[in-house]
Amino acid sequence: MSVIQTRGLSKRYKDRWAVNRLELVVEQGDIYGFIGQNGAGKSTTLKLLCGLARPTQGEALIFGKPVRDSVARRRVGALIEQPGLYPDLSGRENLRLYAALLGLDNPERQVDEILETVGLSPKEKKPVRHYSMGMKQRLGVALALLGGPDLLLLDEPINGLDPEGIREMRELLLGLNRERGLTILVSSHILGELSKIATRYGIIQQGRMVEQITAAELEQKCTDYLHLRPSQPEMAAALLERELHLKRWEMRPEGEIRIYEAADTRAVGQVLAQAGIAVEEMGLHRQDLEGYFLERMGGTDHV
Repeated sequence: MSVIQTRGLSKRYKDRWAVNRLELVVEQGDIYGFIGQNGAGKSTTLKLLCGLARPTQGEALIFGKPVRDSVARRRVGALIEQPGLYPDLSGRENLRLYAALLGLDNPERQVDEILETVGLSPKEKKPVRHYSMGMKQRLGVALALLGGPDLLLLDEPINGLDPEGIREMRELLLGLNRERGLTILVSSHILGELSKIATRYGIIQQGRMVEQITAAELEQKCTDYLHLRPSQPEMAAALLERELHLKRWEMRPEGEIRIYEAADTRAVGQVLAQAGIAVEEMGLHRQDLEGYFLERMGGTDHV
């Protein structure tokens, strides 16, 4: 089931399209990593999905209903940019205030349960202005959990956190996904951390969706491989498979052969040379997660 689906979703500010005919799909149970350079349109997209901004064109559906639908919106919790916290109140007092504004039943019990879920003590009385960045971010997630949403929209929840804070946030999101079944869309520029939790990715550039890809598909694309361009690709592939007993390889449309298992480059060269097949190019290709995303986004700027 698609929890989020956008159709030609667009947002224009004066003479600039912040989001431009965006096609995005998030399936139920996903932890969807939303990736793009600064200014690519990630935050604007999240605002459109939770009703904080109105689209110029197109539409966004949440659980099959328009974003403006009150039933759909009650199923969404969001942390966009900095959480709106009252600095002189404690974390518990902040949650109680927001719970009252939402008109929640039995808010006291729900507030305490949520605080414990995000790793904050319900008994902590110090004001939020004395909280660490990690505590504020966890309290922001706690605010998003009020009302028991089925979908979380989180904009850079690990931005500015130290390594311990990042680990705690990672474990929190994984727990919410696995134990509560929450679908989570999370934007982040820390690709290494995102790769530890995401089940699916969306890459955005200049407001447009470049690619949507599952974690399994991405892992395959980022696998190291030996690539070669022989003068007779089909004959070379058949020869290497027979002589070197290769099982994991593919022929690319442009005549490139990719070998996804350990292969001795000297042995490969010898087999082909003995058959009179020239090799125009051969080398080991290494592709990491960051390199792949930067390549797809068409640049080396910060993401």
